[in-house]
Amino acid sequence: MRFFDREQEFEKLREIEKLSHEVAQFTIITGRRRIGKTEMVKKLYENKTMLYFFVARKAEADLCEIFVDEIGTKLNIPMLDSKGMSFAAIFKFIMELSQTQHITLFIDEFQDFYRVNQSIYSDMQNIWDSYKNKAHINLIVA
Repeated sequence: MRFFDREQEFEKLREIEKLSHEVAQFTIITGRRRIGKTEMVKKLYENKTMLYFFVARKAEADLCEIFVDEIGTKLNIPMLDSKGMSFAAIFKFIMELSQTQHITLFIDEFQDFYRVNQSIYSDMQNIWDSYKNKAHINLIVA
């Protein structure tokens, strides 16, 4: 995909990435459907390590299995059995890990968590608030 007139967006995302090495950053990317939000983020991180969580319309446990596999593959960190694991537990693990290493996490179709489990948003807020001051995470949602 070719990008036109996105230099300001790329520059802002690069700036946020740089800041996230010092203090946790949470970026929300909005826009109409099918305009390249996901591809823009993927392009920016194509040569960097980025966890990519796509929120499909599946059961939370099924999504968590996929997310645990992504963590294991991208960060080379084996996790315990993901059966029955909640997204809150995975997010907490990532936030704890980001206290010792920088992590970029991109959650695509973030709004679909509402269909999966409505409490995920408040769980994330609680976990974020508990860890953000010591974390080195670049959390991007679209």
